[in-house]
Amino acid sequence: MRSSSIAVALGLAQTAFCQQGTDLNTALSKYPETSTFQSLLQSNPQMITSTTPSNDKGGVTVLVPNNDAFTKFTNASGGTPITSQPTDKLINIFQYHVMAAPLTSANFTDPKGLMVPTLLTAEAYNNRTAGADLVNAYGSKAALGQVLYVSKDPISPLRLRVRQSATGVNLRGGEALNAGMDPVDGTWSGGRFQMVDTILTPPAPCSKTIGGQPRLSALDNAIDKTGIWPTIDHTNNITCLAPTDDAFKSAGNPDQKLNGTALTGAILFHALPFPLYTPYITSGMVVNSIAGLPITITVQNGDIYFNDAKVISPNVLTNNGLIHVLDKVMSPNGTAPSSTSTSSGTATSTPTTSASATGTAQNNAAKIGGDAAFGLLVTLAVGAMLF
Repeated sequence: MRSSSIAVALGLAQTAFCQQGTDLNTALSKYPETSTFQSLLQSNPQMITSTTPSNDKGGVTVLVPNNDAFTKFTNASGGTPITSQPTDKLINIFQYHVMAAPLTSANFTDPKGLMVPTLLTAEAYNNRTAGADLVNAYGSKAALGQVLYVSKDPISPLRLRVRQSATGVNLRGGEALNAGMDPVDGTWSGGRFQMVDTILTPPAPCSKTIGGQPRLSALDNAIDKTGIWPTIDHTNNITCLAPTDDAFKSAGNPDQKLNGTALTGAILFHALPFPLYTPYITSGMVVNSIAGLPITITVQNGDIYFNDAKVISPNVLTNNGLIHVLDKVMSPNGTAPSSTSTSSGTATSTPTTSASATGTAQNNAAKIGGDAAFGLLVTLAVGAMLF
């Protein structure tokens, strides 16, 4: 139902924009607050050629950074403007600002949020495969690109003092960077465009993403102690369940007290061998961790729990999957707090098993089962459990 409704909306949007013949710069000329982006396009015409949609929906949505976004980028880069980036990196950044479907504000109202593929397919930023959920929603070609998370509600930040959009539409890209969207629903010959207040960062390896977050330093140190960072970074399709520093402290500082072998088992218990985005989670799902232990997912009053640990910052995107930040270290037999009700639209009548969880889970798990790096993770997990 959900995927088909998106498909219908995309079809209607395609009919509308195909009647337009305006190039992007001309369409943006009505928006003086995008003048810096317009100048960037004029100086780098190869950027616009990279928006040619090779997807099943026939159009794209360009996320246009406003002038303030460029100022923020320059300040965050120590005074270096984005125009100083090499051409290939500039194109990759721009492709991450191009959603692989023509979307309007009406598409961003789902209370569970929305995962949207972009045109960014370079392996350095996109070492993952599309699952069945994304393919069903956007088509097999469009779903290949690295994704963005879109939410009508504020996204719990990992970074302090993160501005949330007053319009109620928020984005999360790579390295836990959030942005606000101004849904202007603009049209041009290639599809739609919306304005954003931040230049989005393409996803980075898991080690860089976790290492760049002060609240996850204990997890970073724990994985460093095990020596498995290279394997985690080079294995495609991983969901990392990441307890915060406070969670490690409440659990007795296992990052300091456990040896490398025991830590490896604990870390791989907190990892799934497929990308599991929150919009595709249903209450009662049971999934297997890389360590081979089952994890029960519960949705209560809009909160998501993996066993007894609550997600406090979802869908932190990495180049090979994503991270869900947890408020505690999971217990193998832990359960979510009891509640008299589960959130509307997320619960299932009966729990599923890991063999029938979601299309994304099963599709991606099957694809990576023979991967050498994944095999090494499994070997490490088995060794840790036998220790």
